[in-house]
Amino acid sequence: MKKITFIIIGMLAAAAAYAQAPKDSTVNIIAYWNAGEKYAYEYSAEEYKVINGDTTEVSYSNSIQIYEILEATETSYKISVTYKDKYSSDPLNNTLNALLEERYGDPKVIATTDQNGSLLKIDNVQELSDQIVSILDEVVDIMIKNDEGSEVAEEQKAFVKDYLKEMFSNLETISSLFAEDIGRVLYFHGCGLELDKEYTGQIEVPSIFPGVDQLIPANLTIWADSEYTDEYSTVCRARTTISVESFRNFLTEYSTRKIKMAGEAGLGEESVQAAIAEVQKAVNALEGSLNEYLTAEIHATGWPLNVIYDKIVHIIVQGQDQYRSTNWTMSMIIPNSEE
Repeated sequence: MKKITFIIIGMLAAAAAYAQAPKDSTVNIIAYWNAGEKYAYEYSAEEYKVINGDTTEVSYSNSIQIYEILEATETSYKISVTYKDKYSSDPLNNTLNALLEERYGDPKVIATTDQNGSLLKIDNVQELSDQIVSILDEVVDIMIKNDEGSEVAEEQKAFVKDYLKEMFSNLETISSLFAEDIGRVLYFHGCGLELDKEYTGQIEVPSIFPGVDQLIPANLTIWADSEYTDEYSTVCRARTTISVESFRNFLTEYSTRKIKMAGEAGLGEESVQAAIAEVQKAVNALEGSLNEYLTAEIHATGWPLNVIYDKIVHIIVQGQDQYRSTNWTMSMIIPNSEE
């Protein structure tokens, strides 16, 4: 039987052994994990889109994510992340999650980190890809059947299935889908940060759409916030900004690929070129910005306690003001009764 008292005492004892530096010093975000350690997190996400002041789309999802240390060596950790009770307001995602769980059980990602806890790779990406691809035909059939009144030709249905299979057979795409969130949870691991000092630089970030392998140049600022840091935990923050020019280049690449794919499905070459020209004209005229904000409260043992992520995309094109916000939170679940 394990009470909350024992969990807190254990973490405080570890913190005493590996306490962060005083407020006038440098904090080091390092994992001190042992094989067999396991913590559960409550994850919730929301996304909404606003056009000219009116909210046009709202979606949300939630799950329980269980992080477990499978192996611990001097140079690396092997961890598993198990997803339970997944729910999404998106019917496609819900159908996919339900079929995966029915056929394979709770999805589980195996990953390797370095000795500090920084994510290196997803180990079972082939297995994850095979599982998703194996149910795509059924997913598409269910979605079309549930869409009352729609008429979909067999060749169109086949095209959608082939497109999805190609996308989810791409191991880089699958890896990025899972590594993105796990990587953010472990984003600051390995960093040595002087409190309140901002560290800036240029990085390249993955595209926000699957199937587009172009990396986008971005400006990154990270720092440790002394106001919320003590000897037991550190609050780290990161801000990523993508310029309008980089955003334009990305949208051009993404839109061109999508239009050419439509051409392969039957749209004539003349129509394809006309559509590409129209999109290019619109992209050249757009204004806006893309900003990402990440905040993590990290225990002295290297276990994240709370993680908050926000992405804000704001564009103005052809007189239309569009604002899309994506945010998610992940908090460690501490049991409040005997197990």
